[in-house]
Amino acid sequence: MRPGGRAVFVLLCVGALRPVRAQQPAAWSLERVLAVALRQNADILTARLRVDSAHGEQQIARAIPNPVLNSAPNQPWQYTVTLPLDVTPLRFLRTRAAGRGADAARSDVADVVRQVSFAVRQAFYDLLLAERQRELAGERREIFRQLLTADSARLRSGDIAQRDVTRAEVEYARAEADLLRADAQLHAARLTLQLLMGVAAPDTGFAVTGELAYRPVAIPVESLSAVAASLRPDVRAAQERVAQSEALSTLAGRLWIPLPQVTFSHSSGPFDRGELFSNGTANAVGFGFTMPFLYWNGGERERSRAGLQQAQVASRRVQAQVATDLAMALDAYRSARGLAERYEGGLLAQADSALEMARYAYRAGTASLIDLLDAIRTYADTRADYNIAVHDYWVAVYGLDRAVGKDLLP
Repeated sequence: MRPGGRAVFVLLCVGALRPVRAQQPAAWSLERVLAVALRQNADILTARLRVDSAHGEQQIARAIPNPVLNSAPNQPWQYTVTLPLDVTPLRFLRTRAAGRGADAARSDVADVVRQVSFAVRQAFYDLLLAERQRELAGERREIFRQLLTADSARLRSGDIAQRDVTRAEVEYARAEADLLRADAQLHAARLTLQLLMGVAAPDTGFAVTGELAYRPVAIPVESLSAVAASLRPDVRAAQERVAQSEALSTLAGRLWIPLPQVTFSHSSGPFDRGELFSNGTANAVGFGFTMPFLYWNGGERERSRAGLQQAQVASRRVQAQVATDLAMALDAYRSARGLAERYEGGLLAQADSALEMARYAYRAGTASLIDLLDAIRTYADTRADYNIAVHDYWVAVYGLDRAVGKDLLP
């Protein structure tokens, strides 16, 4: 092998043996987080299992009763088959009530999805807020670190007093503690979001991507009440349960209708001794039903009436809850929007400018340490309040989605 080729071969071998750098997992967007939560959230899974149970109740209500087989071990032997004729109005009312129950269970799933979607979106923006507040705490600590470094140098040259350096050290220690608390809040926000997503092994390093910034959203305020009344799944579920209770109440009032039964009998034995049925054959057909002589189903009727009244009260309460939720969501949206627009109108720029001017004046000796600390505190508070205001704005927007039962964002 030529010397040049040998060198190339060695370089290739070294490159092949070099460990591959592990790729960092991609940050999670809100859409991706929500999609996973809708598949794995425990509340949604439980609601879907209740739908399966309601489907089972439907199958039970639609089932044809099994025949009853009897045998009399005597001379002669007799065999009977009894089949209930389940063709009365009771079957129609029973299957109707079961169907309404299944519809209500499906609406319950949609309502759980509505609630979980809001909780996930709120937790997502809680995490974005925790990340921004952690960044702000780190920036504040860095400001005090630079201040402490500069003041230590000025102390050695005799430009400032020891008390100013001590004050800077205290502020730096407070900034360190604030940063530690911000780290803990960030970890808690990550764990909370992953719990809503149904993650079995949550990670404190879970990363999301998103923008915590104000953006105006067009809200059709005038039509929200009508939309909420027609689209809220809990309203539909309450109405379907009223219909189910009405069917059950009607069913309880019809329980006096007897369920007819047809019986086929067959006899086997020494027929040469005349042990046949009166029709001269070994087979006979009979009819029967239950007569309500001793009990007229009064308890069932009273229970069904109470159930219907409870369903009607629950339906009225849900309708009142819709109006309350919508009014509160609109109030929260208007106040959060006004505050966010106020910060966007120039407060942030003023706080940034005031901090830079105070730092320059302090370095030039024309401002005191107290003035600089006030400027740093005002800057940090303004930034933190802005982050909270934008967070509250987006939570209020998604709160309107929850109150209406429909995603208003495009």
